[in-house]
Amino acid sequence: MRTDPLWIVVSHEPGLPTGLRRFSNGIKGVLAALAVLLVSLGASAYAGDGPYVGIGGGLSMLNDNSVTAPASDPFTALNATATTNDGFAVRGMAGYAFPSGFRVEAEIDYRRHNTGEMDVKSPGSLAITPALPLFGIDRSAVRPGSPALEQALAAYSGLSPQHREAFENGVVAASPITVNGNFSMLAFMANVDYDFDTGSRWVPYVGGGLGVATISIDTEDVDGNSFADDSDTVFAYQVGAGLGYEFPLEEGRSITVSLDWRYFGTQDPTFKGDLTGAEFDVGISGHDIGMSLIYGF
Repeated sequence: MRTDPLWIVVSHEPGLPTGLRRFSNGIKGVLAALAVLLVSLGASAYAGDGPYVGIGGGLSMLNDNSVTAPASDPFTALNATATTNDGFAVRGMAGYAFPSGFRVEAEIDYRRHNTGEMDVKSPGSLAITPALPLFGIDRSAVRPGSPALEQALAAYSGLSPQHREAFENGVVAASPITVNGNFSMLAFMANVDYDFDTGSRWVPYVGGGLGVATISIDTEDVDGNSFADDSDTVFAYQVGAGLGYEFPLEEGRSITVSLDWRYFGTQDPTFKGDLTGAEFDVGISGHDIGMSLIYGF
C-alpha cells in the first residue's frame, strides 16, 4: 500500500515561523531514525494496493484572518485583521489505494489555536464599547436583545456624526486589541491522492480534497467580556504534497511513514458578536506541516 500524507493547518508570516523552527527539531530526530532503518533494510522496490487506515498530526499555522462586516445603522463597516498563535492538528483517515497509484480517502481533521490580537482599521459596532460609560450603561448588562442594548443603541444613534467618529477613532488608536480565547475547526474531507512510482519504497505524492468544516470561536477581551462564542459550518478545501517511505510486512501488508504539507482553506464562516448581536465574517486559510502513519491491509 502506498503512502498517504499527514496534513495540517497553516502559516501566518513569510519565512520560517517560530513554531515550525521548534517542530523541525523533532522532524530531524525522526529522519535520523529512518536513515538507520533504510541502511539496514536496503531500498528494494515494494508496491501495494488495497484498503488502509491511518493517523496523523503536527503543527498548524493559520494565516492572518480578515474580520469584516458591512455597515449597519448606526455603525460603519467592520474591517480588522486577527492573528492566532501556532496550534496543532490531528487527523484520522481511511481509504483505498489502486494499482494505478490513485487513492481515494475519507478523513476527519481537528485543529485548535489560541487567539492573539486584532488590528482594527474600521471598528463597526465595536465603537459602542467605549461610549457605554458616557451613557451610564454597564458593559456586562449589554447583550443581544437586552434592554441595556436597546438603550445603548438609542443613545449612540443620538450622537452627532463628530462624536461617533471620535469613538471610532479611539478604537482604531487603541488597536491592536488583545483577544483571549480559542479557535477550532472540525473538518470532514473526501480526498483524492496520487502516489508516484519511483521503483523504490520512497513514495512522493500530491493530492487534494473537498468537504465541510465546523469552525468555532470562543473569545473575550482582557476584562473578561465575551466578544463572540459561536460556530458555523462551511465548505472546505485542501491541496497538498509529501514524501512517504513504505515498510513491507507479512501477507502483503505495509506501514508507511510520511512527511506532509497541505494548504487548507474554507468559505468565510459567519459569527454573531456577543455585544450587539451583529454578524461578522472571518477569512480562514493556512498551511499545515506534519507526519502520518498509514497501515495498509
